[in-house]
Amino acid sequence: MEASGYHVVGATCDPRQEDGWNCGIFALQFLINRVAPKKVQLLPPQQGRLTIARILYNESVRKLIDQMEEVGFEMLIYSFKSGFDFESTNETYIENLAQDVAYANSKGIEVGGHDLLVWDKDKEGFPSKWVADTKSSYHGACMASGWYDHILEQYTSIMKRTGMTMIEADGPYPGYGCYSSNHSYHKGYQDSVYMQTKLQGQFFKVLHERGVYINQPDAYFFYGANKAVMGYKESQYALPRWQDLSVSRQGMFDDTFQFTPTIGWMIVPLVDYKTQAGADGMFEPLSENIKSYEWALAQYLGAGVAACYRGFRLYDTNETKVVVKKWVDFYKKYREILSSDIIHVRRPDMQSLDCFMHVNHRLSHRALAMVFNPTLHTQAMNLTLPLYYTGLNDKALIRREEGQLVEFLLNRDYKMEVEVELEPLGITWFVVEQSDSFCGNSLFVG
Repeated sequence: MEASGYHVVGATCDPRQEDGWNCGIFALQFLINRVAPKKVQLLPPQQGRLTIARILYNESVRKLIDQMEEVGFEMLIYSFKSGFDFESTNETYIENLAQDVAYANSKGIEVGGHDLLVWDKDKEGFPSKWVADTKSSYHGACMASGWYDHILEQYTSIMKRTGMTMIEADGPYPGYGCYSSNHSYHKGYQDSVYMQTKLQGQFFKVLHERGVYINQPDAYFFYGANKAVMGYKESQYALPRWQDLSVSRQGMFDDTFQFTPTIGWMIVPLVDYKTQAGADGMFEPLSENIKSYEWALAQYLGAGVAACYRGFRLYDTNETKVVVKKWVDFYKKYREILSSDIIHVRRPDMQSLDCFMHVNHRLSHRALAMVFNPTLHTQAMNLTLPLYYTGLNDKALIRREEGQLVEFLLNRDYKMEVEVELEPLGITWFVVEQSDSFCGNSLFVG
């Protein structure tokens, strides 16, 4: 109906779907697509790049680029403490950076870098005329000052000169007010939050329209940002590797009730991630920790969540290289379905199997379920896969990994029970397809 110029839309769930969480999130996503379809259509570019590499030490950049090409990574991000400076005006530095970017581009790899955009800018050397007067301990640049013009010009200039196509804008405007009365774009405290928020959005919008890929840790998606933090706590990356993986998988399971998988990132601390965790908290040496490294690759790529692998290399032996390439190839083969929304099948409790499943009724691969056994014992159970959101009505084809397709008749509630047995620390996946003129084995599991 029409009411005061607003068009009222609604979304309903099938009453047979007792899972309120999954039903609710799909209803929410339906409403967003109806209310702001053009804005939502800005999001898919994060599906176009495998943005899962960072470098810590810039002297090894070309060696890492060669490794990235070998295994199929698609984007390099110069991380903090790498020596990278987005705000540099040094001609020699910019020329050298442009040469490295050109080398990466020749291998089909895009390049970007990290910068503190607003937060924590009130350091020695930063012009005081652009510092936010917050009357508190929270300090940084005022986005409604001349800093906005300066940093936008700096970013666009260095990107044009070097060929970089990505920014990781750490510390974007966090919401503080500014009492200054002589900044360019706000009059005083009363309008400062509004104007800083508006200009922060405009900043991302300008970059997005120029084709820049934007990582930033806040929810500026409708201004053109591609990714934000999935929801982790940095302290979890100081945990021993297996604890880190477990907590992170639980976190992804929970956060993807609200997030499309591709708009959040996680961290794989190949080297220590500013936590001083020591040897137990990082994945180097990779070949000595190959099992946990493979789990990291499997759980993040299997979730469609592009984690940031922070380190100076992707493999250290041929065996490690094979493992990395295996999971990158898996991701690229099933990229469309892995980029799709998640049905939450069984939350990780580290006592038995856990499972999440991507679904998309528009694809030939209607669903892909990832199953994990984080225990030290063989685990077996019947997993119930809810297929309502696949668009399949009465039957479906399913295969385990690249095995033989088997036809299943669905229950009246559009669910399928699959027998799964997994070895200790085992990982597997199931692919569901539409059943058309299938000649093979048919089963019914009620």
